[in-house]
Amino acid sequence: MRQPATIPEGARARAELLLIQASAALRAVQLAVGLPVLLSGGLDDFRVQWLIVASHLSAVLWSAALFTATLRSRRVAVPWVLADLILAAMWLVTVPQLCVTSCVSGWQLWVVPSAMGSIILATIFVQAGVAAVGAATVVGAYVLGIQEHLARTAAAPNTLGTVGVNVFFMLGFGVLGWLCARLLRESARRLDAATAEAIEARAREATATARYDERIRQFDALHHTVLSTLSKIARGGLDHRAEDVRELCARDADFLRGMISGQGDGGPGDFLASLAGVVRDKQALGLRVHSQFHALPTELPPPVAAGLLSAVREALNNVALHAEADEAWLTAVGEGGGVRIVVVDRGVGFDPALTPPGRGLVRELRHRVIEIGGTVSVSSGPGDGTVVEVSWSP
Repeated sequence: MRQPATIPEGARARAELLLIQASAALRAVQLAVGLPVLLSGGLDDFRVQWLIVASHLSAVLWSAALFTATLRSRRVAVPWVLADLILAAMWLVTVPQLCVTSCVSGWQLWVVPSAMGSIILATIFVQAGVAAVGAATVVGAYVLGIQEHLARTAAAPNTLGTVGVNVFFMLGFGVLGWLCARLLRESARRLDAATAEAIEARAREATATARYDERIRQFDALHHTVLSTLSKIARGGLDHRAEDVRELCARDADFLRGMISGQGDGGPGDFLASLAGVVRDKQALGLRVHSQFHALPTELPPPVAAGLLSAVREALNNVALHAEADEAWLTAVGEGGGVRIVVVDRGVGFDPALTPPGRGLVRELRHRVIEIGGTVSVSSGPGDGTVVEVSWSP
């Protein structure tokens, strides 16, 4: 016998809840069939009227308890279903015995619709074998309960037809309920599988994107440090025997070792000292940098500090490699807890409108600054030099 487990979240959980809600609504409608018996004088067709009223009220209370418990726990336990089938069979046997006249084809036999609901509940929520036995038991109880009335009214033309229709509806609606529940659960299962596959695909894509971004970040870091130093030495712009150049090479070597060991720097703790270090490195590479710092915050969030320092390196690299100038002016000012940095050169300049999208100084700076929530502007013109302004505020 299949013991239902707690329903997980997702489409299958919503499907199970929908089945419980639909079963509860169906039972309410089926029990409402008995109201005419109570409100329209139908009690005169029964021998013990108070017992009929009590049986109907007990069915209402039982159904309320059943579906309150199942809706609260969001599952239908097998003992609840078995008890529901037993009570339905009991009412099918006892209520017809209280009829004064025949209850075979009259609307007074209010227990038949609710018995259909009990069979539907079983076919939806318990194992097929258990549901089949329960349905057969309920149908047998129905035939047993009306057996005496069948013997008295066997000659009536519609008697056997009504009994056959009732039996057909009991079993037919049970099979229909099973089929609908199976289709709904299968659709929910496929939806959950598709959702899980989509989540895994997004996770794989995010992982691949993160790896790509990390490779780009490492390449940019190498470009602005080690490769820049080696390029200057290769071009003869630096004397590798000079003490400051040797110190710069030692720092670059430490940077490479940290990258290889996975101990990347998450951002400097002292932003002013780190900014001064960038200036010192560029000066060691032959670029004269006139720097002014004012009221800079001592510490910034590590990603912000790393992004700003990277932008400054890129701007100074652009001066050293493309501006055809040997000096630049760097101004960094603290403003309201944020930072504004300006890099100016008097080099050949360029026309930003002619720079292909996604390339050059503008692209590199935007890539670094915008992702930390900052702003960047580049002003330049042929023969007019270049002004780079980077700002960040908390």
